[in-house]
Amino acid sequence: MSAVATAGVDFFRVDRSGPTKKLLTSAALLIAAGASGVGAHLMHRLRPNVGFAVSLAGGAIMLAGLVLGFGTMATMLFENVYLAIRPEGLLIHDNGNETSIAWDDLERIEADEGEGYVIIHRREGEALRFHAGLAKGDIVARVQDARRKSTIALLKGRVVG
Repeated sequence: MSAVATAGVDFFRVDRSGPTKKLLTSAALLIAAGASGVGAHLMHRLRPNVGFAVSLAGGAIMLAGLVLGFGTMATMLFENVYLAIRPEGLLIHDNGNETSIAWDDLERIEADEGEGYVIIHRREGEALRFHAGLAKGDIVARVQDARRKSTIALLKGRVVG
């Protein structure tokens, strides 16, 4: 007999590409400005003490851009937050902490006004907040649809294995 696992029905991860692009663009501009400052004394004859100050300031600006750029990329890679709709209920994964909510335990789900959060109210336990960004309305609609389908046994995941 082989074990058969069912994969989730739907999966949501927050799209942070907008803020990430802004930070990476800022980092690239800082690096370019800093490198230009470092090389400025090579292009123009400056007094030695002025050339040293301009190069030092350019190096500091370039270093700040590198830290900002690599920090942004590391943050983007290490963030592991998602919401999965599965045949048996919801799974909320928040950087290593997983919370499973069975369909019977789900009281209601609603979108927060303006903040980009989805609030998941449970029959037992505190309400959970999931940052959904601009997709909060879509997530609420899909969870409600999945919950409706689960009550009449129409919710099925893909068979894997």
